[in-house]
Amino acid sequence: MATASAVTDKMGEWFRVGDAPTLVVRPLREAEMTIIHVCREYPLSGPSVVIPAEDAFLLVLYLRDTEHSDIFQDRPPAPFRIYPKGSICLINLAAGAAISVRGQFEALAIHLPRKHLAELAEQTEAPSVDDLAVCRGRDDPTVRDIGAALLPLIGQRDVDRSLVAHIALALNAHIVHCYGRTRRTH
Repeated sequence: MATASAVTDKMGEWFRVGDAPTLVVRPLREAEMTIIHVCREYPLSGPSVVIPAEDAFLLVLYLRDTEHSDIFQDRPPAPFRIYPKGSICLINLAAGAAISVRGQFEALAIHLPRKHLAELAEQTEAPSVDDLAVCRGRDDPTVRDIGAALLPLIGQRDVDRSLVAHIALALNAHIVHCYGRTRRTH
């Protein structure tokens, strides 16, 4: 488990939080999963979070009710909506993403590289997952419970590496099982 990575720095920039509590783990081999605890008040004007395109997914677990709007490059922004505490958003970052937040935002943001999907399939000898279904504001009790287990570990220096790797692997297996898609299913 690393203490810092290039993704950690990028995620701090995306959410404009600087040096936020972070946890970086390698659940299997090379692909690092980065978890950041975002807690900040955003101004009401302009995009709050802008993420450039990359070969990864972002899982957001809302730790408080959050009001935000998705911003699109090719059409008007979505209306503001409340994402309830405990709900999740799963976003494919292939085209990037942007949101505008009204007020306080507190969440766990989990960067999951697409490479990890291949490592997981190879390790488990399961069929390869090509993509993850995008969801917004979905109630997922398993992610909520795993997030609750991860939250006190984020930012800690003396974390049991094996424990965190197992928790991260359980989270990723759940995500692949519930949201994974193969070329045959989409």
